[in-house]
Amino acid sequence: MKIYFFVNKGINSATARFRGYLIAIELKKKFKTKIYRVPEVYNRYALTFDRIKDIIKFFNIIRKINKNDIIYLVKTVYSIDFLIIIIFAKIFLNKKIIFDFDDAIYLKRFTKISTLILTKISNIVIVGSNVLHKWAQNKNRNTFKLPTSVPHKLYSKKKISKKKNIFTVGWIGNGSNHAKNLKILKPVFDELINKNFKFCFKLVGLTGNNELLKFFKSINKLNFIYKNQIEWSKVSSTVSELKTFDVGVMPLVKDEKTLGKCSFKIIEYMAAGIPVIASPIGENNIVIENYKDGFLAKNVNDWVKKILILNKNIKLKNEMTKKALNKVKVKYSIESNIKILNKIFTKI
Repeated sequence: MKIYFFVNKGINSATARFRGYLIAIELKKKFKTKIYRVPEVYNRYALTFDRIKDIIKFFNIIRKINKNDIIYLVKTVYSIDFLIIIIFAKIFLNKKIIFDFDDAIYLKRFTKISTLILTKISNIVIVGSNVLHKWAQNKNRNTFKLPTSVPHKLYSKKKISKKKNIFTVGWIGNGSNHAKNLKILKPVFDELINKNFKFCFKLVGLTGNNELLKFFKSINKLNFIYKNQIEWSKVSSTVSELKTFDVGVMPLVKDEKTLGKCSFKIIEYMAAGIPVIASPIGENNIVIENYKDGFLAKNVNDWVKKILILNKNIKLKNEMTKKALNKVKVKYSIESNIKILNKIFTKI
């Protein structure tokens, strides 16, 4: 059996990287795999030469795929052309299809219909959180939850201990996509500064967002450091940045979109041996067991209190990170979840 992955973005995208490229590499130990990137088409009415070439290209690729092989779609909801090809492949060629997504893309006007169609026509639907699972299962009974997973061995490598004079609160991801969530941290930082707590805030993935840059630079006396981009395609690059954090944070504003998120940021922190504090929103409540393998913070006082605890209580910090590392190994590692994926393949 061959598995053909089709992803909506390149390897620099977290979803494509961890739910597409890295999974395809891991599956090569047992199956033949191939991966294609499907260009996103936002101007549906502009029929360019390149677009026509892509339509012909993907139609021929899909047409030649054997009926016993699997078409594995990772969030490919941004191209109407590819959607039509997949519908044709399902109805007229009886291809086996798995549709995988890790965000509430059914809420977006542009992708609402394509998400619904792919969910209904696929043999199997795979999602990353409980909220997404509930939504998809109402449309397709063959829906499974598979968390976005990390290569545990690479993330859990011990860091070289260096003397640090300052406590580092860290965040990693696409800053532009999380501006409203990150702004939750302002009153937290103001309170920590008022308490004369010496710390810095490190944001990895500012993505050149000047509004966000001005926002954090406007916080009086905040020691703010950032990186616009890193080599996202290299797992080692991400891990190196994570290892510089004393705590990893995941603030979230509660809305329909954040309720569907898969808490991957938390999983990355835990996997790297970094204690985590997160808003008690959606999947965060599933991934974190409060005070055991991480902290949930519901308000400013909660955030401040728990940052200070992690700075002072080294014993608790070590116990939490140890439990978190074990949880990732068992529930959120590619190594463990690939076994679940293999079982899902037998159902198709």
